[in-house]
Amino acid sequence: MDNVQELREIVNPVFNTAKSCIQLDAAAGDADSAQLLGALGFGSIADQKESKGVSPELAEKVKRLFPVYTVLTESRFQLVNNLIQAFPDRTVVDLPCGYTARGIKMSRQGRVYYGFDLPAVIDDVGPAAAKIHGGDANIHYDAVDATNYDSMAAPLEGEEEELLITTEGLLMYFSQQELEEVFSNIRRILQQHGGSWIIVDRAYYTHDHAIASAVLDNDPGMVALYTAVTKKAAGTVADVKFNDNIIFKGTDEEIKTFIEKAGFEVKEISLADHLPDHFGVLPPASAEDERVRDVYRNMSFWELTVKENSEQKAAQDLPFHVESECRDGKFTAQIQGRMDTITAPQLLEQFKKAEGVKAIELHIEKMSYISSAGLRVLLIMYKSLDDKARFKLIGTNDSVKEIMEVTGFDQFLL
Repeated sequence: MDNVQELREIVNPVFNTAKSCIQLDAAAGDADSAQLLGALGFGSIADQKESKGVSPELAEKVKRLFPVYTVLTESRFQLVNNLIQAFPDRTVVDLPCGYTARGIKMSRQGRVYYGFDLPAVIDDVGPAAAKIHGGDANIHYDAVDATNYDSMAAPLEGEEEELLITTEGLLMYFSQQELEEVFSNIRRILQQHGGSWIIVDRAYYTHDHAIASAVLDNDPGMVALYTAVTKKAAGTVADVKFNDNIIFKGTDEEIKTFIEKAGFEVKEISLADHLPDHFGVLPPASAEDERVRDVYRNMSFWELTVKENSEQKAAQDLPFHVESECRDGKFTAQIQGRMDTITAPQLLEQFKKAEGVKAIELHIEKMSYISSAGLRVLLIMYKSLDDKARFKLIGTNDSVKEIMEVTGFDQFLL
């Protein structure tokens, strides 16, 4: 039977993208990242296996893309680190923290830091970082699902300082419904604690090709290769739709309208004053370095604060619970509450314990919400059956049905 970590990775495979980030940060020369990479035991980016079935000529061209990915990853890490320094009295909430060395840097500065991420990441990065910062009580790593308010609110209970929530590389994974849940949850968090939320994702989405062009000396062939390789890699590391919500599909004005309706005010933060002294893989003061800086000088992050006098009705969800049995080849389960990254592994674990399953019946009258992680578990169960008609969902309520319809899962699950 799969262990807990394997179940978590099956439920939400997108955590794999975080591994390459720490490898690239280390390759760019960040000493803390290199030390953390060693503690994690992932190996360096140079240790990655060569792609099979790729000609030597193409393999050589792909190697030329390495500085692009390194600059994109390292600059995001360093820019946010520099931006955090503009809020010296805030408690930092890093969502998601990934495997980055930010917690180690915050410990050295005497800051209070919360690293939030999927359970599969937290189980690795928390102990690894502790080996380096020595168990600093101000540095916390907590497993959360951003669509699950309770999972984010619990670690922050009793936190007295205002928050600086940073989001980099997260929003691209959410459907529109999940995105709305995330905005609602972060709004509730900030209403309770005060502070603001920095969104990085949109800026990088709209400028990544410009940055790639700057690093690649505006070579159209190499830029086209970057686009193709990036698209293929995205489909390899995670079986989810990327950039499938208004943050990436809307215009700036449409996005700001959405944000304002979600109860936030938006302020743009120019990156010109927060650039690192140099980009690790680019020679200082080189033509490539200056071209990249020109792109970043025209980029802005968004700082969101909760509108004054805005109210929000808190959702009341039943606690998650799943109870199952398997008789005569029929797996039956009663599911209550939210099924997301935190809770979905419980259903998957019970299902994998069952033997000889030929039919599945899930009673979901009391299921209040299902995220992409929960849908992935249902899809795994559905695909396990030889006779797909023997998969039944009983008691689908309107909210869950709407999520399935929007994501297209209704075509075969309902």
